[in-house]
Amino acid sequence: MAEENINEESYSIEAISNLERAIEEFAEIIEDIKSLDANIKVFNSLQLMMNGRRKRLGDLGNVESPDDPMKVQLMVYNKEYIEEILEFIKQNGFPAKNEAGSQYINIRVPKPSRMQLEEIGDDLMRRTNAACSKLTKIKTNTGLRIKAASEKEFIEARIAGIASKKIELAFDRSTKEIRIMGLMKRKSILGSFFTTVERDDPDLLKEIAKRAKLEAQRLEAEKLKSLELEKISNENNDDQKENTDIVLDKDNDQDLSVNQA
Repeated sequence: MAEENINEESYSIEAISNLERAIEEFAEIIEDIKSLDANIKVFNSLQLMMNGRRKRLGDLGNVESPDDPMKVQLMVYNKEYIEEILEFIKQNGFPAKNEAGSQYINIRVPKPSRMQLEEIGDDLMRRTNAACSKLTKIKTNTGLRIKAASEKEFIEARIAGIASKKIELAFDRSTKEIRIMGLMKRKSILGSFFTTVERDDPDLLKEIAKRAKLEAQRLEAEKLKSLELEKISNENNDDQKENTDIVLDKDNDQDLSVNQA
């Protein structure tokens, strides 16, 4: 029986661990996605004729926006191309300048358009669906292993059923978490342009609102608790100060009595 429990735990624990790792990886991926990526994507895709061939700006330099989403910085790999690239950017209607001797071209850009933001939103949906597919693969592969082990009588059917149930619950929970994370990110990217797309978006939005409300209540409770503890601490300090003053008064009275005697 002990061996069966070990087998059951090895299946469910491994699968749940893989599901949790998939959530963490997805969180890391979408963390770096921002609305300013729209402008960077546009500049990466701009093409100019150079030496008789079309080349993307992203191939000629590194495009980034380190400080301000309204300012894009292009680090040109080859200084010989700076003047040509600078002129090309200006011809495309973007104010740009280059300091003498610098490899950087600084460009001012407008806010991303709705279309650009929606492209990022679509990409987020693809990434979310891909992450959910990864969860399905984890569940399916583990399920096949459990089935094979059960057929070969490595584990009892009852133990296999328990393990499968644990994995199914973890899968549903993980899938919901990834869809919520993707939806929250898409909502923050699109802002006022956000609309529900997937069938379960309205239900997930309710869950997000519920979580936000619970989090606000938790923070408020912590704040009240902190204020109450601070009040008690101040009262204790006042009591200690008052007791100290009483002791000092008594000592002074005793010293006065001795001096008078």
